[in-house]
Amino acid sequence: MLIYPKSQFEVYLNRIVELLQSRASSPKLIEPAPANAELQDILACGLRAPDHGRLKPWRLHVLSGDGLTRLGDIFAQQAINDNAAADKVEKCRNMPKRAPLLIVAVCEPVTNAKVPELEQVLAVGAAIQNMQIAISALGYASIWRTGEMALAKSVISSFSKHPAASIVGFLYVGTAEKTMQAPEIDLLSHVKYWN
Repeated sequence: MLIYPKSQFEVYLNRIVELLQSRASSPKLIEPAPANAELQDILACGLRAPDHGRLKPWRLHVLSGDGLTRLGDIFAQQAINDNAAADKVEKCRNMPKRAPLLIVAVCEPVTNAKVPELEQVLAVGAAIQNMQIAISALGYASIWRTGEMALAKSVISSFSKHPAASIVGFLYVGTAEKTMQAPEIDLLSHVKYWN
């Protein structure tokens, strides 16, 4: 555990709170993506998410370059299987290329009497959030997407043969094409105090 002098600790603490309150998703992502050492830090932050029972239900798949092209082909084939129009097929083919780097977060739930599958899916969601904060802290941007491709069995089976696997999110990573402003937060609309 790192120990900082009190004044330095307060600076870090304030920076963390500021980062959490100002984080915003960026739909337009361009190069550069995090370098390999930065990516390892981002992934390590993800794997520190809360995990009841230490079951580690997450599987993180990192795609770039040809990997994005291969996933685009899988998306396009799924659209063809769904009898989509030609323009929808092409849109699906290009979806993975919306960022230079993509992390596919999959939940492979572990049978456990004390930890229901929902908690394990939430643990993977927490891992995604941890990675988003790390991405922002390193000066990059991201957006967490799901959609119909996250639910398609052919797409899920491309990442996992686990019978109960699910894709919790596609985390697109890169540099924001333009700075996004975090929307205002209205605490009173979403928080109730029981005194």
